[in-house]
Amino acid sequence: MRSSSRLLGAVLAGGRGRRYGGDKASAVVGGQLLVERSISALEQVVQDVIVVTSRQLPDSIVVPCIPDRFVDAGPLGGLHAALHAAAEYGSSGVLLLACDMPLITPEVLRAILGAMDDFPAVAPLREEGVEPLCAAYRIDTLRTAEELLIGNDLSLHRFFREIGGVPIDLEGLGMECEDVFLNVNEQSDCIRANTLLSGSP
Repeated sequence: MRSSSRLLGAVLAGGRGRRYGGDKASAVVGGQLLVERSISALEQVVQDVIVVTSRQLPDSIVVPCIPDRFVDAGPLGGLHAALHAAAEYGSSGVLLLACDMPLITPEVLRAILGAMDDFPAVAPLREEGVEPLCAAYRIDTLRTAEELLIGNDLSLHRFFREIGGVPIDLEGLGMECEDVFLNVNEQSDCIRANTLLSGSP
């Protein structure tokens, strides 16, 4: 079994936020910027964290920021950049987290790390399928990511299938995940996230 403890934490914060109406990374949920919440969750389970973005982030963000190597290539482009960074850090892979998932907990991230074993990638299973934006990827999946990007196939779900990624059932492991993967796409999602964090009905 290979150790997963040396994965590089990577926050994806490069989305254009068309439905949201602006930069989601700068939205505030639970008194914190979305990007800050993601960084904080990752910092509790891995040693090093970066943010993948071409945007100017607030001065309060002190972790390293790197740009995509493939412009406008979506989340797969962000993961590709993160995997390159992982190689430079001497890490065995990437623990990926989109910045617009404010309810992700360190416990969920630890469960993902714990499920890695020798798999090329693992991602939580949801009703809609796997969640590849909160997942772990080995460094040796970088070549496949680059091949798909060169071919202009930007689907992260396709990439996960191509590399033989393994879904993990967190609820089957006894974890409560009903709202954990709430994705902030619109302003109303911020309101819902704030409500859930405050414990309001």
